[in-house]
Order: sequence, then C-alpha cells, then structure tokens
Amino acid sequence: MKLVVLALLALAILALGYFGVGLFVAMRLTAAPDRQSVEQTPADVGLDYRRVRFQSTDGLDLAGWWVPEDDPSRAVVLVPGLEGDKSDQHVLETAPVYAQAGYSVLMIDLRAQGDSEGQRITMGYQEARDVRGALAWLEERGFKHSEVIVHGWSMGAAAVLRAAPDTGVAAVVADSAYADLPQILRDRLPEASGLPPFFNSGVMLAAKVFLGLDPWAVRPEQEARRLCKEDVPLLIIHSTGDELVPFEHARRLKEVCPKATFWRIEGYEHVGAYAHPEYQERLLGYLRTSKLEEST
Repeated sequence: MKLVVLALLALAILALGYFGVGLFVAMRLTAAPDRQSVEQTPADVGLDYRRVRFQSTDGLDLAGWWVPEDDPSRAVVLVPGLEGDKSDQHVLETAPVYAQAGYSVLMIDLRAQGDSEGQRITMGYQEARDVRGALAWLEERGFKHSEVIVHGWSMGAAAVLRAAPDTGVAAVVADSAYADLPQILRDRLPEASGLPPFFNSGVMLAAKVFLGLDPWAVRPEQEARRLCKEDVPLLIIHSTGDELVPFEHARRLKEVCPKATFWRIEGYEHVGAYAHPEYQERLLGYLRTSKLEEST
C-alpha cells in the first residue's frame, strides 16, 4: 500500500512538473511582443489618414489608421500578423492598391500588438474578435459588411478566416495563412521553446486551461470550407519559399475551398508577396471578380 501511495505521489509530482513547464513556456510564447516605435505611416506611401480607436467584440481598445475615400460603398480591413502592426511594410504597400481602386482603408493593430490594448497574443483565436470589432466600427460609419473586404497576413490571415463566416463580407484575402495551428505548433514549438516534442501537448493544454488560447480551435481550413459554402470569394496567396508557414497549408486551404482563387508564387519569403511585380495586377484582378465589385 505504501508503495502505491508513493507511486501515485511521484506521478502527481511529475504531472505537476510537466504542466508547470508547459505553462511557463506558454506564458512566455504568448506574452505581448515588444512594442516597436513606428517609423512609417500611410503618409509615406502618399495617403492621407487619421488615427482611430475601436473596440474588439470582447471590449479591448484597439488602434487603427483610417484612410477614407469619397466612395462610401467600399472598404477594406488590413490585418497584420504575429509581432507585426499596421506600419508593417506589406500593409503599407498594400493600402495604396486598395485606395487607388476607390476603397476606404482601415489598417488595424491586433490585440497586444502595436498601439492596441492586450497582454497576450492568441494566434488567431481571440484576434478574430478584433477583426469583427473592425467590421462593427465600419458598420457604424455606414459600410455594410457586404461592402467590405478583409485582408490578412499570417496570423492576421488566420484571424480574418476565422472571423469572416456568417458576417456576409464581400471577400477575403488570406496571405501566408496557416490552415491548422496545432500542426504549426507541433512543427515549431520544440525550436521556439528549446524543449523536446514530448512537451508540445503540455504547452498547448496549459495555454487552453490558463491563458484563454485554445490551439485546437484555430483551424482556419474549417472556416475556409464554410466561406466556400457561403459563396464568399477567397483569394489565397502563398509562396513556395515561405520559411515560417509551409506551402502545404495553402494547398489545404485550397482543397477545402476549391472555388478559391489561388496565387502560388515562387521564391518569396513569408508575407513577401507585396514585392512581387504582379502583386497590384493580381490583387486588382481579384477585386474586379469579387462580389463587392459586382455590386458597385
């Protein structure tokens, strides 16, 4: 009997240690990144803008840059990714493409990044609430969801994909998106944490139980399938040279939404499509075939 008690005690200590390590790693990896000073604004790409604040659907105060156009019937929300903000080069280079096509542009900082409130990143899980908050802000200014495109990069693309179903948005652009967060974590956690793969499940479970992040719920391919059923136009952009999100994730998104437009590029880094010589042409071509263009 004594041996049984000792064995159970040892197992309890090991379990506490396992999940303790998992929680420590999860807390470190989801902590808000260092806020960087903004070096560029929309003014640097020729756009007049103003700073705005809005709320996520769970009440966090978020920051944005707003570039209004004369036409009140078209708008786009640009959503940066992990450790990024609205001043990222790919966001600033994309904004004029939409503005010159007559779209009002809302560039946002996701929670815990840029000038937005928040203590932790959740890899698209809670960030979907930020995207929906941006849609609500636009709706207050007279933009119907059917007049709004949502365009995200990497984690921002995951947030956009998760937020878009059932909203009636005009179209979605997912650049360098992951289709399945658990797969990304299984591949990258050992390197990021310095721990063997044995600890992956402990880190993910600790994030779910203690930190408000359910990794198993972040499978944007499921929302991509729903968008396809809702007949919402989807543009998938991904480079075969993406070193952070393997190209296979783009294939998975396309498989679940065969009607999606798929732009495969070669040799560009993660979220690097904006530098491709055909970027503007491809994006404008997609806009011309979206529901938003058909309705104006």
